[in-house]
Amino acid sequence: MRGRVLSCVLPVAAIAAARAVVAMLGVAVVACEVPTAPRGTALTPPSDFSDWWKQVEACSGITGDQTRISWYVVPCEAGEAGFKCDVTPDSLCAGEWRAPHDIQLGGPNRFFPVGYVDDEWTVKHEMLHDLLGRADHPKEFEDCGLMRR
Repeated sequence: MRGRVLSCVLPVAAIAAARAVVAMLGVAVVACEVPTAPRGTALTPPSDFSDWWKQVEACSGITGDQTRISWYVVPCEAGEAGFKCDVTPDSLCAGEWRAPHDIQLGGPNRFFPVGYVDDEWTVKHEMLHDLLGRADHPKEFEDCGLMRR
């Protein structure tokens, strides 16, 4: 009987220790997820954005208020087709959504002389992130043809 009591006490103690570690890590993770200020120059969205927004709402089945989005243009790295970011394998982005409602688009580059402001696919991709309120890529991206180029 004594062995059973010990075997029950040890796991409870281990669980308590694990919870303490998880709680500490949770604080660290939350601290890392604090959004940083958007980079770049503020952008007044072109009129095309309203039509693109409606198309993304229609294909996703989700509606939202596009006026809540703050848009920015971020300079692309010299000679590159994107700006530095942490969300892609090559650390370059054409666009990036940041909670709660900030979207950064890459500026002029070798593929888009005006920048990604004119790239319907990139803008719609970031709009869908905003409609969903999340940074990952659930099925709506496939449904809307916005998962991969």
